[in-house]
Amino acid sequence: MLTTEQRQQFVACGYLPIGQVATPASVTTLRTEATRLLTAMPEDHLMRSEDGHVRVALHLCHLSEVFREHARNAQVVAAVGDLFAEPPLALTSLLFNKPARVGEALQLHQDVPYYSYLGDDDLVTCWTAIDAAGTDNGCVEYLPASHHERLPHRETGQQQALDIDPSAVDTSSLMPVPLSAGEAVIHHGLTAHRSAANATAKPRLGIATLYIREHVPVTRDDFPYAPF
Repeated sequence: MLTTEQRQQFVACGYLPIGQVATPASVTTLRTEATRLLTAMPEDHLMRSEDGHVRVALHLCHLSEVFREHARNAQVVAAVGDLFAEPPLALTSLLFNKPARVGEALQLHQDVPYYSYLGDDDLVTCWTAIDAAGTDNGCVEYLPASHHERLPHRETGQQQALDIDPSAVDTSSLMPVPLSAGEAVIHHGLTAHRSAANATAKPRLGIATLYIREHVPVTRDDFPYAPF
């Protein structure tokens, strides 16, 4: 359960660091499984960079029991359920991969526009660091209080990605959220966020698990996997 202060911070800012959610042993298991999946997943579940490395891997919790159990993390589920005021369902999970020196930036965006069948308040994402994520290797940066409206997005031409024109918002107020391995931050589905490129010698893996309200209908026409 979240404290009153934590709920107030989430409501005001649209995001909330929630501390350690995975033990060192669990982080090692997640990293090992992530490394395996980067070479074993179906190609239509992968988004690649121009140099060929996997930038994003999709639907991990539907293909891997390790990531399915991660999606059931009791601390995270309790926090998201507290914000929803009802039990959450896991919609999907995505692996974000920024290899050392070549990991690419992820442009400013909101999550909900990728899921057009969801309402404005139907989605909360938990972003968990598998590797330490700092300002030098591409931690998530949030635009505080940007979750009160859908912002216009444009297609980038990169595998149907969407982004927000940075000239249309005040990016000077972006707030980085550095995380140690195993720590997490949760954000509202409309909170605008981005992450910089990784120019360091350190890898940066992170897993985003997307949760929806229990009562939200999602059909196979909407999404290829059933929420759980």
